[in-house]
Amino acid sequence: MSPTSVSFKSLDELSLEGELDLPEEAVASVVLCHPHPKMGGTMTAPLLLALRDELTRRRWGVLRFNFRGIGGSEGESSAGELETEDAAGALDLMRERRPDLPLAIAGWSFGGAVAVRVAAHDEALTACAAIAPAVRAKPGVTGGLPAPESVGTGRPLLVVCGANDRVVDPADCRSWAGGVEAASYVEISGANHFFWARYSTLCRTVGDFLESARSPQR
Repeated sequence: MSPTSVSFKSLDELSLEGELDLPEEAVASVVLCHPHPKMGGTMTAPLLLALRDELTRRRWGVLRFNFRGIGGSEGESSAGELETEDAAGALDLMRERRPDLPLAIAGWSFGGAVAVRVAAHDEALTACAAIAPAVRAKPGVTGGLPAPESVGTGRPLLVVCGANDRVVDPADCRSWAGGVEAASYVEISGANHFFWARYSTLCRTVGDFLESARSPQR
């Protein structure tokens, strides 16, 4: 199945580009947020494509998109604050396309922090998965994650990090997740920030979490 090119509006009315994979008889859908725009992150990042493949195999609809200022998306990049408007617009598109499906959000690194910020204010989401999220704020780079107590809504949240990550400190991820209601933390042995040679483990971890959040009785 080839992805369908889509365009949609951010909440502040910028035109953004994306790619949508929507299997027949989809059981749920998810929006994927890419890593840092100023460090080469786009919707075609190999890790996001691997996640897409895993989730479409499980019959999930998957929307990947370029944040503002990347590829054919309008606007200029920020440290993640404005990108929440982009991710919220992507969620609106999925709700418009398939309002009958449970909807989740996930992201990697910079995109993981964006996903958490959006999920903290969107109570209709079934779950959020943050892969090696940028925990600490870095001026001009990332706004980091919100305070753990501001995310305590009870919505399932997965934080997953590589044990050998040198970009995001696994201890920071573990500590932050420990302060969030209904959050779980998974550390993947031997994995770095890019999860090289650990894609299958990462994708299975995220896929199993999203499936469990969709069908908590299972």
